[in-house]
Amino acid sequence: MEAYRRGVSLLEPAVYRISIQGILDKNWSEYCCGMTIEHESDPKRYTMTILSGRLVDQSALIGVLNWLHDLGCPILAVEYKEAG
Repeated sequence: MEAYRRGVSLLEPAVYRISIQGILDKNWSEYCCGMTIEHESDPKRYTMTILSGRLVDQSALIGVLNWLHDLGCPILAVEYKEAG
């Protein structure tokens, strides 16, 4: 018998990882709800910025994504990592 696995909730905290193309200064962390900002380079592709951290709910996630969009940052990936 398989154990019950609770699904993702729109209203509960979770840890997310967002990848964008280009470099976002680490000082912008406060505008990203305190997410950690790191940079990754791939010589065959492009430089990426990785934002990771706990957000209070999916509304906060949408706020960060909208802010990145308004800055003109191409969003490459959004990953749900775990309940927070």
